[in-house]
Amino acid sequence: MTLSSMPPAATGRLIALGIDTATSACAVAVWAVDMGSGQSAPLAAGAEALARGQAERLLPLVNEVLAEAGLDYAAVDRYGVTVGPGAFTGLRVGLAAARGLALAANRPLMGVTGLDAFAHAAVHGLGRGEGAAPLGPPAPLLAAPLLVAIDSRREDFYLQAFDAAGLPLTQPEAVLPADLPRFVAALPGPPLLLGDAVAAVAAVLTAAGCDHSVVPLSAAGPAQAVARMTALATPAALAAHPAHPLYIRPPDVTVAPGAPR
Repeated sequence: MTLSSMPPAATGRLIALGIDTATSACAVAVWAVDMGSGQSAPLAAGAEALARGQAERLLPLVNEVLAEAGLDYAAVDRYGVTVGPGAFTGLRVGLAAARGLALAANRPLMGVTGLDAFAHAAVHGLGRGEGAAPLGPPAPLLAAPLLVAIDSRREDFYLQAFDAAGLPLTQPEAVLPADLPRFVAALPGPPLLLGDAVAAVAAVLTAAGCDHSVVPLSAAGPAQAVARMTALATPAALAAHPAHPLYIRPPDVTVAPGAPR
């Protein structure tokens, strides 16, 4: 047995692999937790901007990221995946792959909403470049709420607001562009925008004269957040977050009878 294929108790660390295909990217990340100290760190990540074609690229990308981390599939102790909201096809690709990998290896699988993943990435400085500081203390933007905006591929946006610690201020909802100023006015201050729909939302808010700032995140940020959240989750948290899709509205797609859901 190689070092990378030993269980956490033998290697002294727990390895989690996170997948995100629910937005406009195909992204994979690996995170490790030292079982002795409790310290955690990223091992590798990869992402490609893909509105379509995630099915063809996801597993090759998983292989590439594992290779970069110097690991094999047997080394992965937990899997995590974004469960939406987002593009219906991409969401199903990620869920199917993560379920298959976890089932084949008899490993736990954790579901994380894409909205939570973006917020977690921002708060903890993931996907913000080398040496990026988290948004927590002593950052001057501490009091600003986070507003995550995900492209619905329709006329509206999927939105959720969080505080500077990443705790939700609102429930996930679909919001039309005309309603964005009213949504933002109800927040406890000018928001920090992030998500794959950030440019479109920022344009609407700018035109309406609403104050805001933008948090730039790389396409790998949400996958890194999923991997980190999965690695650090307690057994109870894993059980409380199954990988079930989050649909804020019914998809504009008909699934054939008998197809996996």
